[in-house]
Formats: sequence, C-alpha cells, structure tokens
Amino acid sequence: MRSLCIKISISTFTLLLPAVAGLLAQPTVPAPRTPVPLGLLRLQDATRPGQTTPLATNKFAVDALSVSGAIGASKGKKDDVDVLVLDPSKEWSRSLRGSPKDVTFVSFELYASHSTVIEIGGARLGIITSPIPGSFQLAFDDSASSTPHWRALNAHFGAEQFGGKLLAMLPALTVRIDPEAGVWDVFSDSRLLADNLPLIDARKNQREFLLRAGSDGAWLSGLVFSDENPLYEDGNRNGIDDRFERQARGATLAANASRAERGQLAVQWKEQQRVKPPPALHVKRPLPDGMVSPHQPTGR
Repeated sequence: MRSLCIKISISTFTLLLPAVAGLLAQPTVPAPRTPVPLGLLRLQDATRPGQTTPLATNKFAVDALSVSGAIGASKGKKDDVDVLVLDPSKEWSRSLRGSPKDVTFVSFELYASHSTVIEIGGARLGIITSPIPGSFQLAFDDSASSTPHWRALNAHFGAEQFGGKLLAMLPALTVRIDPEAGVWDVFSDSRLLADNLPLIDARKNQREFLLRAGSDGAWLSGLVFSDENPLYEDGNRNGIDDRFERQARGATLAANASRAERGQLAVQWKEQQRVKPPPALHVKRPLPDGMVSPHQPTGR
C-alpha cells in the first residue's frame, strides 16, 4: 500500500510539471506606467541618453483640480481624463509656489471659450476673436492696469463642440514668471511662443493662478506648478534651454544678464525651433463631441 501511495504521488507530480513550467514561461506583464503630467519633458520618471534630466519630485506639484467650494465649478471625467468644468463667467483659482520674488513656472491644459481669461502672478492671457473662421486666438494683455489691452500672439485654434459647448482645445501652455525682472514668457507645448512680456504692475503681487471662464465656460484638464523649468534644463531659470545657450555662445547666460541679452538669445532660440521643431508633448486629452479615440472601443 505504501509503494502505491508513492507511485500516485510521483505520477501526480509528473503531471503537474508541464503546468508549472507553462506558468513560469508566461511573459512578465509590466506595471502600468503613470501618465506624465501634461506630457512635460522633465516630469518623466526616466529619460534616455541625450534627453533632459528629470525634475526632482519636490520641485513640482500636480494640482488635483478639486472644486474647493468654487461656485459654478464641477469635476468629472471626459474620455477618462479628469476635468474641472467651469460655468460661463465663473472663476477658479490656486496659489502659486515659492516666494513673491522667485521665478516660477505654471503649466496647464485648457479648453477655452471666447473671452476666457487666465491670470498668473501679473501675466494675463485671453481668448479673443480670430480672423480665421471657426477659430479663436490666444492673446496677452500688455496694459499697465486692470483694464485689458489685448495683443494677439498669432496662435489660432479651431473651436469645436465639447460637451455641447463651443471651446478651443489649447496646447499645453507653460508660463514662466520672473517677478524681479518684471517679465514673463509663454511656451506652446515645448516651443517658446513669446518672451519678455511685461507683468501688469497692478496684478504682479497676486500670487495665484486664476481662471475666469468665457461665454461658453471652460474646461481645465491639467495644472502643474514648478520651481524650475519643467521642459528644459535651465540652471539660470531664464526660460531658455541651457544646451542651446552653450551651443550658441559657449556658456549659459549669467543669472543677472540684462533683459536685452536674454531677449537676443531668445530670438535666436525661437528661430532654431522654427527650423528644427522641438519635442512634442504626449498626453491623453478629451476629444470633441462625436470623435472616438483610436484606442477606445466604439461599441459596434
């Protein structure tokens, strides 16, 4: 009887061997990757050789887009993306990082209707009428007071229906605020769109990101505050890629370089970016009504 039990055990073990081997041979399923906030180049967990060094996690903060009691604001998901929805003419705000004298960076993704306004520590952007039919355009306010005087940035975006609202899907915008110099810059994705714009004196002490929705509301699908440049290595925090500075002049500009010196270098960098487009930012975003993502089941 004892030998019979041994035979059965060995037979059972022999039968199990192929199944165990099959399980061990299964490919390892990689853990899902955490999406890079707004696709910002320096917020990736790791980079390949030649790419920018990731920003330390204590150097930036990703806002949760909570409603926080704001009137006319709600939060939901659009195409599996968290979105803060703001009703027409309503406001929502967040405090900036750092001290009033610190250079700071604010990046955001916005779906904006006509007359939407974004204020960031004395910088003011707005959505105005575009000469291109069916489009809005991005503008900045160069007034010295609280009364806007809009100047177009030559950046036009098609207006489409999102949740039944006529909105323009703006690229990820990054604003650099330099309170000491009294200027600011704005990036469209990773391209420097405009630089050395004057801060509004009457508003530069307002250390906040303020979104005021336009005629058909606004959607905010991402907001990141950074102590350092989230797009490029930028040790002097002048908004220009250090690698370009070294290529163009052999060394980076001094942190106290004049506004004219920085402006001249920024012009050269923008020209290079026109010749050789900068890296794209990859991020999942809500789509216009009726449009289905290529990775989303159609239900047919």
